[in-house]
Amino acid sequence: MKEIKKKHRYKSVNGKRLIEVRVKSPYQLFDARDPAPFRDRDLDDDFVEYILSSLNDFKYSTPIKIVIHVEDAEPKELTESAIFESIQSYFTYQIDLKRNTLNSFFKRAQMYLLMGIVILVICLSLAQNISQPNQPGIMSILREGLVIFGWVSAWKPIEFLLFDWYPIYEQLQNYKKIKQSEVQILFNSLTDKA
Repeated sequence: MKEIKKKHRYKSVNGKRLIEVRVKSPYQLFDARDPAPFRDRDLDDDFVEYILSSLNDFKYSTPIKIVIHVEDAEPKELTESAIFESIQSYFTYQIDLKRNTLNSFFKRAQMYLLMGIVILVICLSLAQNISQPNQPGIMSILREGLVIFGWVSAWKPIEFLLFDWYPIYEQLQNYKKIKQSEVQILFNSLTDKA
């Protein structure tokens, strides 16, 4: 039986996977709604989303290079270095935002955990004083309800601390990887060239 070689969607050059973007004009890389000068403008949402979604196709350890093919000539006000600085600036800002989000998330999760533990201790103390276990009746039902309520109130904060932080951390790591990656901008690059 013949082994079928898997064709990769991304080219590999010098050990780096290329994430290639093709645009007619360099202005397409930026958010047209942002009134700031180009160096300070936000990047276009579709451009950023494409880069981020492409990262999902690789292991985190895979080195990448972002190659931007621009069909038009290099404009005076938006040079290769200006585009590179804008990309660096954008992802530096996103890294700072995600770090702040992650820090806020952990502070909030710790506060919720403290509240959950207090509620759990109160519920377990009340349940202990209501009645003895295995005695039938309304008090036994109330006792079991307090125990369940106490544990449920602690579950969500525990879930925050164990699982819910990871997607934010993963986004932070992706932004760092993009910021550290080599970026090449090729002007007068026709779409049929590779």
